Amino acid sequence: MKSIVLLVLVASAFATNLAAFEKLEQSKLGKTLLNTIAIQMQTGEPLERIFSTLYDLEERYQNDQREDDAENKAFQGVCDADLAGLNQEIANLEQRDTELQAKLDELQPVHDQKVGQRVAKLAEKALLQTVIDEAQAKRQEQNDDFEAQREEFTFVSGVLAEARRLFTDNLQAPAFLQKGSNEAVHYTPQVFAQVATHLNAAAHKAGQMKHIRTFGKAIKLMASLAVKSQQYANQELTGRIIQLIDDLQNQLNQAFDLARKTEDARRQAYEAYNTLLNRDMNKLNSAIANLEAEIQSLADQLAATHSSQDDNAARLEAKTQQRDDRRAECQQAAYEYQQRRTARDGDRQTVSDLIGHLNSNMRDLKEYIAMRVAAGDSDLSQ
Repeated sequence: MKSIVLLVLVASAFATNLAAFEKLEQSKLGKTLLNTIAIQMQTGEPLERIFSTLYDLEERYQNDQREDDAENKAFQGVCDADLAGLNQEIANLEQRDTELQAKLDELQPVHDQKVGQRVAKLAEKALLQTVIDEAQAKRQEQNDDFEAQREEFTFVSGVLAEARRLFTDNLQAPAFLQKGSNEAVHYTPQVFAQVATHLNAAAHKAGQMKHIRTFGKAIKLMASLAVKSQQYANQELTGRIIQLIDDLQNQLNQAFDLARKTEDARRQAYEAYNTLLNRDMNKLNSAIANLEAEIQSLADQLAATHSSQDDNAARLEAKTQQRDDRRAECQQAAYEYQQRRTARDGDRQTVSDLIGHLNSNMRDLKEYIAMRVAAGDSDLSQ
């Protein structure tokens, strides 16, 4: 009974070891090592040399792993430093963008406010210019009216002077025209006809004028008197006509003096008013010029800030991409390191397992190799 149990245990142990050997062969390294050991055992290689080869291989794996660990640690340290530096640069650029946006938020309302003030000042200037233009137009109208009045007065004065000249040049006794003179006067009827014709023509023209219609009526009256003087040969009536001419000339001069004084007063009032208007216009122009200078300065600052913001955004995008690329590079290196470590750990475990089997299951290993040779495994053929 004991023998049966022992056989069962031996069979069970061999099956377990056989499964372990087959598992070793599933890896390329395990198969290669088993093949190498099998060939060395067939050729009579000392077992110590086989162990030495496996121990050297195990140590090489350990050394390679230590070197890879150190290199990976150094590389990941550089990665950490690079990423920290890039993250700091990105943070600085983001802070810069915040500062630039804050500056834009500060400048834009001021710029818009100044633009609004300029629009208001321009409207005020346009209104003031309308007032100036109206005042100037009114003044021009007044001046034109005065000049027309001057021409009309000059016309009437000339008419009166011409009528008197006709008397003074054609009467045969100039003393007749002198005050207090009792000397007889000889006249010709043609003189009265000329004066009457002259005054009638002037009265008709004066009646169509704006400022001297009253004088036109007086001239027409004098023309009638001249006709009567001619008809009745009345010396007294003739003297009255001449005196009326002189009186009318005096009234004309007085009226024109009054018109000139009125014109001077209007001109002075306009000049004083225009001075005030021009002063206000100068103030407005100065205010508008200052606003335009401020608006231009603010526009330049806004443009420069927008340009800086665009440049900062481009740099931020580039730095973010650089950070992401570097992170991907570091992650790829870490992944490859882990893959190497996993593979190396597997290979080292294969060697360690094989050493363990050589130490504890040599008999089963030899039987396994013999089974492979008997099965015609070409990898074990000599």
